Amino acid sequence: MTTQLYSLLLRIVGLMVAVFSCISLGLIWASPAPEGLNNIDPLALKNTAVTVLLVFGVAAPLIAAFSPAGKWLPLKAAVFAVAGFANAAALSPVIVVPFQGTTSAVAVVCALGLTVLTVVAFMDSVQKKSPRSKF
Repeated sequence: MTTQLYSLLLRIVGLMVAVFSCISLGLIWASPAPEGLNNIDPLALKNTAVTVLLVFGVAAPLIAAFSPAGKWLPLKAAVFAVAGFANAAALSPVIVVPFQGTTSAVAVVCALGLTVLTVVAFMDSVQKKSPRSKF
């Protein structure tokens, strides 16, 4: 059932990952640079977080979500896993701002759920190509 609805779920949940990552990105970008850092430039940390979220949290999931649903499934699983990890990195207490923590947490859950769903769809496609059991 899940693999039959995979293309629809891929687009809906992939768009949710990108939207929540974009909201987190905007909130981090609009916030002031973190204070109390001795060894790292606070502005560089903030700009790095914004860039990582833009590339791995917004652009890559959008490309993966709107590409053909049945192709490059392992790559899509990796893209959504990296998007989840990028949003998890944005949950650091050094750069987190109010409400951004919530949107990043929702994006992490959606991205990792979509990663698992993509792995299941990949295993189903492998099973359809070369069935080894009759059960």
